[in-house]
Amino acid sequence: MKNIILLIQKYRNFIFFLFLEIIALFFLFSSNNNYHHYNYLSSSNRFSASLYHFHYNLSTYFSLKEINEELLIENAKLKNQLLNKEMVVGQKFLKFNDTTYQKNYFFKEVKVINSQFKFFKNNLIINSGTKSGVSLKMGLMGTKGILGIVTNTSDHYSTIRPLINPDFGLKVLHKKTNSWGDLEWIPEKNNFNNIFIKNIPIYTEVKEKDLFITSGAEGIFPRGINVGRVEKVSKNLEKQTLLIKLKLEEDFSKLNVGFIIKNSTKKEFNHHLEDK
Repeated sequence: MKNIILLIQKYRNFIFFLFLEIIALFFLFSSNNNYHHYNYLSSSNRFSASLYHFHYNLSTYFSLKEINEELLIENAKLKNQLLNKEMVVGQKFLKFNDTTYQKNYFFKEVKVINSQFKFFKNNLIINSGTKSGVSLKMGLMGTKGILGIVTNTSDHYSTIRPLINPDFGLKVLHKKTNSWGDLEWIPEKNNFNNIFIKNIPIYTEVKEKDLFITSGAEGIFPRGINVGRVEKVSKNLEKQTLLIKLKLEEDFSKLNVGFIIKNSTKKEFNHHLEDK
């Protein structure tokens, strides 16, 4: 007992300080003084949050390389699946079924090896010809949308008439309303972007950035391939139609890979067109 008394006397100042701290904390959390209570908890939470944020950033930094590698691998897998299922491997045409028109389309990968932009006589040249199954009036599309139609062939090369040619014409669809229109390029000096859609009824609701797609009407392209998005809409009150300026999905200044489109029932389709 004597030893305990001596110990208390020796550390009496520390024990008294500890006793006061306990009392202060008791009143802090048991009283109605919410201000001090809130400040204490807020400081504690801010400190904890800062520690957590630092830990998170540190962990993210060291795992970033691993995450990027995983994403690259996954993207490569998805790209390979897309090419294998929808497009072409090697020199063969790959089947694509268009259920809307019950026609069989086939795709074949080609390279755009030359582009001749002479204002009125714009043409593309691809590295595939009759020896590879390419023939006149087959369609050519890029990775984002349509490019043009085959107009001339040799054994190993073909000439393409692109959308940006005054002799190019195609029936297209407004995706939202299924309204039909005629695609036309209007030559203008130093401007290759004058692509317009004509003959859509004036009452059709068309807005900027709306998408136009292929209609499949000519049997050249399957229905649903992207053509371009609306840039501007004006009205022709005399003809009661809309004049729609289009921004093409494909950039003709950066062409490399394309896909020739073959319709295996084209002769049968053309026969019915001639009966009209």
